Amino acid sequence: MENKANIRIVDIARMAEVSPGTVDRVLHNRGKVSPEKRAKVEKVLKEINYEPNMVARVLASKKSYRFAVISPTFTPGSYWELASNGIDLATAELKKFLVSTEYFRFNQYDRRSFDRAVMAFKEKEFDGVLIATLFGDQVVSLSRELDQKEIPYIYIDSDIPAQDDLSYFGGDSFASGTIAAKLLIGEVGLSADIFFAHIRFRYKDISLQMKTREQGFMDYLEKSGYTGNIHHIEVNPDNPEACISLLEDIIDKNPALIGGIVLNSRIYELIPLLDKMKEPYRNRIKLIGHDAIPLNVEALKQGRISFLLSQRPELQGYDAIKALGNYFLFKQTPQKVNYMPIDILIKENVDFYNNYKL
Repeated sequence: MENKANIRIVDIARMAEVSPGTVDRVLHNRGKVSPEKRAKVEKVLKEINYEPNMVARVLASKKSYRFAVISPTFTPGSYWELASNGIDLATAELKKFLVSTEYFRFNQYDRRSFDRAVMAFKEKEFDGVLIATLFGDQVVSLSRELDQKEIPYIYIDSDIPAQDDLSYFGGDSFASGTIAAKLLIGEVGLSADIFFAHIRFRYKDISLQMKTREQGFMDYLEKSGYTGNIHHIEVNPDNPEACISLLEDIIDKNPALIGGIVLNSRIYELIPLLDKMKEPYRNRIKLIGHDAIPLNVEALKQGRISFLLSQRPELQGYDAIKALGNYFLFKQTPQKVNYMPIDILIKENVDFYNNYKL
């Protein structure tokens, strides 16, 4: 039996053949648990000599822990608001253990903004750090500094291999791109043209996650015998005419459907632009996007988008902060890589997905 100090809730759940949530409710005596499942958990706790007063000892220690969160600014209903909601929920649950978090926000399209957030972070002292990995090179540089100071850090959004991060919580971006390609090819066929729509923003940086998704997408096309043409279209929502002209030209040269993908959560910005096209053109475009934010979900339910891929940003943030808390409070080392489910959403199932809340 492994050292009981390293036993995690997920380990107990696996041994008892119940969910981690059931174990949590038994340990903290809250919520409803069936007698059968409670007996299973208590049997495992007895077998591993689990100390039920561990929480009491942590509370009695009065030691506080401060975590920094380096993540993007957001607008209401956006991807990073959802991730922050998960972080805030986990922080609230850990508050009784004197755990607190402080945000250092940056513009996700501006490397200089990330540098400023890191500089502000360095002016204070923290026990652990949660880092959104949009700018890979700069995150690696920060990670090396944290390694030297022996400050544990966790990545969310996209993994960076071969680093000494404590853990990663997020999607498998390469697999997400692969799935997107498979779904889109199923809609339009192996000979159809496909366009990547890059929604214009002030800065030209593309996130690590977007790059990796595109790699997964292209890898699937190469292996599947794809014979169509790939187009990259820069979309300026404030000046759509050029983009409309390009799309109509692509459609004119293709007798059947064409596919379109946006690699981040902003596919909703493409919809008003397509509305300016003639209906026969618009109806020949099949779209796939990412993230179940409200504006994307609305477009999906209207049939404007065929598929959305979602990686549960709330759960990423929640699990990451909980992992940092458990690491310091209970000496539980999290699994190195923790991939979120890649949820495939269509208009017929998205309401059920939205009913799921942390």
